[in-house]
Amino acid sequence: MDRDELYLTDEEKGALKEIARAALYEAVMHNKKITLDESKIPQKFKLHLGAFVTLKENGMLRGCIGRFEPDEPLYKVIIDMAISASRYDTRFHPVTKEELDHIEIEISVLTPRRKVNSVDDVIVEKHGIYIEYGEKNGTYLPQVAVDMGWNAKEFVRSCCVEKAGIPPEHCKDATLYVYEAIVF
Repeated sequence: MDRDELYLTDEEKGALKEIARAALYEAVMHNKKITLDESKIPQKFKLHLGAFVTLKENGMLRGCIGRFEPDEPLYKVIIDMAISASRYDTRFHPVTKEELDHIEIEISVLTPRRKVNSVDDVIVEKHGIYIEYGEKNGTYLPQVAVDMGWNAKEFVRSCCVEKAGIPPEHCKDATLYVYEAIVF
């Protein structure tokens, strides 16, 4: 499945954001996980897809956690990732009640990863990347290269060295994957 086969309407994107916001509020305000009536969930939201939830406050990153493996319905992944981004991103302290009204939510619904042979197969603006070498791995969503103004080589090198912690001399031996995302 590529990005063209995975289409979400503006209404569907809005509904997924509402689910993420409800999950965020319930977790921060009441220390609980929301439950939804599965009979009212659209079929498309029950597809097993990976997703990332990014939280920003005043335009600055406040948390970002995701899951690649499509082992649960999309709506459940979004609930879990909204909670995780608000509480378990170790780069930040947990989101507080006072911050809730200032938190912006961005969701990235992911296509399955596919292995590529080299950095030459990475298309900036289209692909996110996942890189692994031994026990080390890291990922950048497609929008990272655009936001940072990187070309494909800079994108892969930063993910390899800075995100995954792979020594520069081993980056050429790491396994590289690409994926696409619907970001909203």
